[in-house]
Amino acid sequence: MRNLLITALALGAGAFPLQAQNPIHIDEDNLFPNVGTGILVVDPNPFGLPEGIGPIGGVTLINERVVVTAAHITKNSEGGIPPFVLIYVTFNSQLLADRSDWIPVTAFGWHPTFTTHCQNGQCDEPPVFPMPGVSDVGLMLLERPAKDIKPAHLAHPGTLESGRGDSQDMLLVNYGPPALGVRNYQVIPPEEVFDDRYALGGVGEACPGDSGGPTFLGPLADSGDKRRTIIAVTSGFKGPHCRTARAVTARVDNLDVQSWIDWQIAQWLGPQH
Repeated sequence: MRNLLITALALGAGAFPLQAQNPIHIDEDNLFPNVGTGILVVDPNPFGLPEGIGPIGGVTLINERVVVTAAHITKNSEGGIPPFVLIYVTFNSQLLADRSDWIPVTAFGWHPTFTTHCQNGQCDEPPVFPMPGVSDVGLMLLERPAKDIKPAHLAHPGTLESGRGDSQDMLLVNYGPPALGVRNYQVIPPEEVFDDRYALGGVGEACPGDSGGPTFLGPLADSGDKRRTIIAVTSGFKGPHCRTARAVTARVDNLDVQSWIDWQIAQWLGPQH
């Protein structure tokens, strides 16, 4: 179980460079209210976490009770969550701003193609992405609806192949540097297709990000019919060092992935959702 917790924290936190290639903006205007972060709370706390609290990765609300994230985060629940470990999601722009708004997570799911080195709650080294034919996309079910937050929309299947993202900004949203635990965003160049499961971003782009955090297809100002859509979630990076490697994101503009998401939500909440 100790290996499971440490792996969850290591995978969720991501890797942080000394500086980002693109300017990072604190989300002071709450432009991304449906982007949150997962929180692991250990009580009692034998692992040395500050206050027994640790972030496990970014999430985005896509249904009133379901968030999308990275499968390598949710897969760590496969061995079972012991009673002294609690998992929450918050959509506060500052992680610790108001703990009364934390929502318990009651179930986890991951795309059926996803595999890791975890068995019976014991995890080896984190998997290396991209993995051909494997989707690093996962879901979490919230105990109650996220109050007054409008869910985000998934990008149309095949958006990256169609080139529709080339003329729009992409937006990487996370709770990483420069202020850990504070929601921020970067405007980044369009991501490039790696295969039907993954996309590649710029050098060092994912390093300030959280695993599972979304990449949106713009515009930055969400108004009228020009709504943002989720194109991918942060998976990892391709190369030996994040600052010199390319970002790897798990695509959600994929018909197979979206069909699974619809199926999993129906299993949890019924077909009407």
